[in-house]
Amino acid sequence: MGAFFDCEPQLERVLEARNQAVRDYRGYVARLYEACGLAAMVTDFGYPQPPIDIAEFRKDMPVTVVPIYRIEPLIERLLKEEIGWSEFSRRYDEAITQAIERDGYRGLKSTIAYCTGLGVSPPSRTQDQGLMAWDAIRLGTGGQAMKKLLDHLLCRALELCMEFDVPMQIHTGVGDFEINLTRCNPTLLYDLLRFPVYRSARVVLVHCYPFMAEAGYMVSMLPRVYCDLSEGIPLAAHAADRIYLTTLEMAPFSKVMYGSDGLGLPEFNFLGAKLGKSALARALDKLVERGFLSLREAEEAAGLILAGNARALYRID
Repeated sequence: MGAFFDCEPQLERVLEARNQAVRDYRGYVARLYEACGLAAMVTDFGYPQPPIDIAEFRKDMPVTVVPIYRIEPLIERLLKEEIGWSEFSRRYDEAITQAIERDGYRGLKSTIAYCTGLGVSPPSRTQDQGLMAWDAIRLGTGGQAMKKLLDHLLCRALELCMEFDVPMQIHTGVGDFEINLTRCNPTLLYDLLRFPVYRSARVVLVHCYPFMAEAGYMVSMLPRVYCDLSEGIPLAAHAADRIYLTTLEMAPFSKVMYGSDGLGLPEFNFLGAKLGKSALARALDKLVERGFLSLREAEEAAGLILAGNARALYRID
């Protein structure tokens, strides 16, 4: 940031320059994103709640904004309603359909890892499980009723993604302090994603850190599963080279995407892009030096990881 503002890299100096620059917020963000080569943002609008208005957000952003719809806020709202299971499931489907067909969302996202973990079994898709879980929640009889309901609703969201041909992001790996990391290993999704019903679902394993090797293996085996290396990049900053290299031990270049998990501040996206590109350059240089790639192949890989894969998956013009 000090280099960007042409000032000493000290917190006070950077803050002073930043506070001056944000008087023209959109102009400042435009300069920031141009300096790091950021052209589009795939953005989850599920946090904070109430959500930021997409149209207003786009006015502030000088780049393409691709909105993603998070399903957990919808589930939370519906759970507060005094409605039966048939009404709940109908409104769940209708809200997701409206988000994709009318409101322009380009995919769905689930943070079920935060709630009950990623161990979702294929039989969770049955309406019986949804109904019985719903009844148990209403009666207060327990028996992991909330997990069973959330597992069922994740399966239903995957089916809607297949119906509308949009990708499904699933949070894996690290998160905030309340997350149980042992339940967030992406391999816990393996049985679900290789189940015949879901083989045509386009799924993005988001974040993945510290389970990059596991995610890399999964995307190498499952033809429509991808991984997004955000959050580990930039938060585990000096691990960025290793994050790429570990993932690429097994994952094809066509299945890996850069990300920043830029929450709240445009500087987060700037720093993530700077770090993400320099780390990827070093990682690919190492593969070239060791004879695994030609220079041309490394350049093609960088183009896919930094832009091409996301453009194709989210249909960004």
